[in-house]
Amino acid sequence: MSSSKITWRKSAARDVRPFFGAVALENSLRQTEIRLFVDGNFSADQAFVIEPSAAERLALSLRLNFDKNIDFGSINKSDLVLVVTALHPFLKKTSIVATHSLAEDVPAELDISDEVLADLGGGANIDITVALCLGKKLTKRPGSPFLHGHWLAKKTVSLRSPHASDEFDVEPTEDATWTKLGYPAKTLYAVEYLGGMNEPVQKDARTARVRVHADIFKRLTAESNQKLARPMLGSMAAEIACQMLAASLSDWESAEEVVPQSPLAAFIKRIEKVHSCDLEELKKLVKEPGQAKLRAILHVDQQTVRAISEV
Repeated sequence: MSSSKITWRKSAARDVRPFFGAVALENSLRQTEIRLFVDGNFSADQAFVIEPSAAERLALSLRLNFDKNIDFGSINKSDLVLVVTALHPFLKKTSIVATHSLAEDVPAELDISDEVLADLGGGANIDITVALCLGKKLTKRPGSPFLHGHWLAKKTVSLRSPHASDEFDVEPTEDATWTKLGYPAKTLYAVEYLGGMNEPVQKDARTARVRVHADIFKRLTAESNQKLARPMLGSMAAEIACQMLAASLSDWESAEEVVPQSPLAAFIKRIEKVHSCDLEELKKLVKEPGQAKLRAILHVDQQTVRAISEV
C-alpha cells in the first residue's frame, strides 16, 4: 500500500458506463467488504451507523475479494490502478488512502490509518470509496476508458453518526455573495429552510441550504489537526439544527404524529438520547423564546463541551 503523489482529476461527469471493452470489470469490486473494529467481522454492507461511544474504536480495514483471473477485456491490466479514498461529506474534504497498480498482485486487505480518520474528523461521518481507475491517459477508443482517472468499477461505503438528519448542502460563500444576499460581508453562516421536515426523505432532496463563509470553510477543511476544527463544527451543527427546527415549525406545528423516516423523526430520535422528547415536547422546545433549552440539548448531542475540553 502506498500513498499517491499523483494528481487525480474528476472525470466522466456523465454516466457512460459500462465500457463494453471491459464489461466484466464493472462488478469487480462489488464483493468488497469492510471491517469497522479490530474485533469485528467483515461485511459487504454499504451503510453503517457509528454511535459516539464506538467512534474512538474505529479501525477500518477493507477486504477487496478481487478476482485476479477476471476478464480485463481490451484493457491492459498494467494500465489500471486501484484507488481507495475517504471523503468527509460535510467538509467536502477527500483523502487518498491508497493506490495500488494492478501490474502487481492486489493485496487481500487494506487498512485505513488512524491518521486519515483523524484528518477527517474521527471517521464517524465519512464515505469510503474503492475504485478501479485508469492510471494514465490512453488513446481514445470507442467503448474503452481513455482519461487518466476514468473509473471502471467502484463501491462506496458510508459511515454516519446517528445525529439528526442533515439533508442540506454546505456552500462556501465569499464576501461579495454575502453582500448580494443582503447579509454583512463577514457573515459566518446562514441557514435557508427549503421544506420537507416532516416528510419521508427523498433521494436528492434537500431540507435546507447552509452557507458558510468561504474563509472559515477553507480553514476547517485544511486544518491538519481536526481536534481544533471539531469544536466549531459541533457548535455550528447544533446551531444549524436549532435554526432548521425553528424555520420549519409552521410545516409541522399542527401535525399530530411524526412521519417515519423524516428529518423531524431523526431530530427527535437524537434529542431523546439527551432529553425525554416526543412531538409535543419538541413543539414546546422550539416555541420557547430564544430556544435556550433546545440549544443546550443540541450542543450536548454534538458533544461540544467534550470537543473543546480535548483541544
